Amino acid sequence: MLPVVSSGETETARTMLFEAIDGEPLYEVARTPHVTVHDAVSTAREDGFDALQALPVGTLLDRIATAGQLFVDEGAPAASSTTFCVPFDRYQRSVVKATGLPAGWVRTSAHWLAFGLRHAAESLRAQSPTGALDVYDDPAYTRETDVGLAFTPRVRVLGGMMPSNDPAVYAWPALALAMKIPIVLRPSDRDPLTAIRLARALRGAGVPESAVHVLPGDRSIGETVCRETDHAMTFGTEDAVGSFRTEPSVETYGPGQSIAVLARKPTEQELDSLARGVLRSAGRACYCLTRIVATGECNGDVLAKRLARRVTELSGPTYGSLIDEQATVPGFAPDTAEQVTNAIRRIPGQDVTAAYCEQRLVERDGIARLRPTVFRTDTLVPELPFQFAGVTNRESDAVVPPDGAYLAVVVGSDDLERTLVRSPAIANVYGGRYPASVDLRETHETYLTSFLYRTTTYDPS
Repeated sequence: MLPVVSSGETETARTMLFEAIDGEPLYEVARTPHVTVHDAVSTAREDGFDALQALPVGTLLDRIATAGQLFVDEGAPAASSTTFCVPFDRYQRSVVKATGLPAGWVRTSAHWLAFGLRHAAESLRAQSPTGALDVYDDPAYTRETDVGLAFTPRVRVLGGMMPSNDPAVYAWPALALAMKIPIVLRPSDRDPLTAIRLARALRGAGVPESAVHVLPGDRSIGETVCRETDHAMTFGTEDAVGSFRTEPSVETYGPGQSIAVLARKPTEQELDSLARGVLRSAGRACYCLTRIVATGECNGDVLAKRLARRVTELSGPTYGSLIDEQATVPGFAPDTAEQVTNAIRRIPGQDVTAAYCEQRLVERDGIARLRPTVFRTDTLVPELPFQFAGVTNRESDAVVPPDGAYLAVVVGSDDLERTLVRSPAIANVYGGRYPASVDLRETHETYLTSFLYRTTTYDPS
């Protein structure tokens, strides 16, 4: 039984038996009553906020760093907790079965999350107005030697309706906790395991229990969390986040629609970088490249063929076991794979990868696999939950996608780099390369402090 984590761990009368993508029973998970959401938010806003504010930031960061290590430990209990976490390999296997993410990526992502917790101090410094940590304890500081200011919390509790596409996404609410803001999270039903494991690690490391709440339940629980907390984050497809787009107290993340723009023929190293951007995180993260735009001296037909060949080479064996640490291609329940395949059929254009790997969809042992796919098309392709990209030709003055992008890579044009940097539609711009990793010192569309903190005037006596 996966419990509600709020003022201890609680099993509920109403539960849900969840199945793996192959249809096998996987785990039973509690259903949080709506009244518990109200209680958890109230506890976090009052007791949780006060408990975090009373902790020196250095002490809190040490505890969060310990939690990062506990998260990836092979089943050792936290020193101050009576709850044993399951061994890491069992957690990893369960996430693979529940989500279809390859085992190697689950391990990589979990360790990246742990690394982010261990190095949370660097992320907090990057978001501090002074570059130092002391403002999280004593908010007063001066600018221009005589302007008195204060860096103060804007909210007392952060909510989150979390996705299942990547365990590392939990780094962002964990960093909010490091900034002394309590968290109330509704995990995805597809992966409540990561949220519960993280909560146990945080509480076991000595982070106040009143500041950490995980409330599994149906989507309405997540919507209540988002609307009852002072500010919230929600992730997912347009269907998942669209209803919150106009709510100023909810940050929406996704779909990423990340893009690469090439103004000349890419070098072999640059092509490798782009191919890894298509394959990264099993193609399911907001920063995976989906739209590849050829402009200027870059020939779209040639680029599509080169990219398709490199994506096929780098993806390796396509249909092996998801539990194999070397696997790179995600799995799906057969009905989900068919829905994705139908979406592909509606895209006008040519599957260029068909020349290198004939069969796109393979089903074995109740699990469907979709090989990485590169399309040559005249339209900007939609984002799909696997390793998929479309190569399109566009004029240089029309490369900014109308619906924006989380991440843009620009190859071969300083002017285009500046154009995209100045565009309010683009969140992050990388010149000449796809980033090898996501750096928590950088923005994720924006800094957490942009909505968790504010700068006020403070002229002390």
